[in-house]
Amino acid sequence: MDRARKRPIVYAIRDFPPGCGTAPSNVPDKDHFKNPRTSDDVVVENQSPDHSDADSEPSGASLIEEQKFRTSKHDRGLKQESPLPSSYHGRVLGAPKHKGSCSKQEPESQHSDHVVAAPPTPRERVLEVLRAFKDVYRELDRNKQARRGGDSFDATARIDIKAQAFLESEGRHVNTEKRIGQVPGVNIGDEFQYKTELRLVGLHFKTMCGIDYMEVGGVKYATCIVASEGYGYNDKFDAGVVIYTGEGGNVISKHENKTEDQKMLKGNLALANSMKHKTEVRVIRGMERWDGKGKRYVYDGLYLVDKYWLEKGVSGKSMYKFKLCKIPGQPR
Repeated sequence: MDRARKRPIVYAIRDFPPGCGTAPSNVPDKDHFKNPRTSDDVVVENQSPDHSDADSEPSGASLIEEQKFRTSKHDRGLKQESPLPSSYHGRVLGAPKHKGSCSKQEPESQHSDHVVAAPPTPRERVLEVLRAFKDVYRELDRNKQARRGGDSFDATARIDIKAQAFLESEGRHVNTEKRIGQVPGVNIGDEFQYKTELRLVGLHFKTMCGIDYMEVGGVKYATCIVASEGYGYNDKFDAGVVIYTGEGGNVISKHENKTEDQKMLKGNLALANSMKHKTEVRVIRGMERWDGKGKRYVYDGLYLVDKYWLEKGVSGKSMYKFKLCKIPGQPR
């Protein structure tokens, strides 16, 4: 063919991978494209307004160029009418989502490094109350005015009672509701110096009585007893057995002290009901302290009331005796 009559060929440059649309056999290699794609994935991108130079048809174009122009224009129209939402434009469809890829990554949790402290265990709470009691007691003991000055109560009140009252007013006591059976955070063998400590940890609430009890459905049940040998007490300890003397019978007044028969009331009735319904009773042993100054109180575990009876005391008055047996399987 004569070179003078050979018509020039104009190539339209498009921003999509080779092979899309109808291309002539003499299309240049993909290395000549403006933005070649090396992946087989379909890419949807926003069309740039700078590419409008290919919208006009070149003059004197052959049938091949005209067909190429119409094909590219048709493909571009398809791109503009894409049904995908605008948020997908520029994303590789079907590509796996993982860190390091071009796809949108999920935001990491903002609380991944936040550590929530575990709440204290019942044992830790009991030990904390006992430590606080000792701290307050020592502080009151150093302040001699707590026993000398002020009103008559301040002058005569025991320091342990004042420490207990202060901690309860501050809400620094645990197991505040009476219960039958084991008390959370208290272990067999735990030793206490004062009855007020027993109250602060929820083991025994009546600091002036040996029998603690609660009422359920109109019936009194014993929850805990403090049994002591010596010092005028008639309680006796044996291997897993306690003989406990009931309460009452001592009438103390300003003019005289006298004794009378014990009655089946209050704590005595509660122990009798515990035997009838076979409910557990906590036993605390009042034992002589190592230094000989007063008593110490040791939690001995759960017991069941086996039986009770009346017998004459030294004064000739009747008193109740209760036999309690330790429930097997508990630590010594």
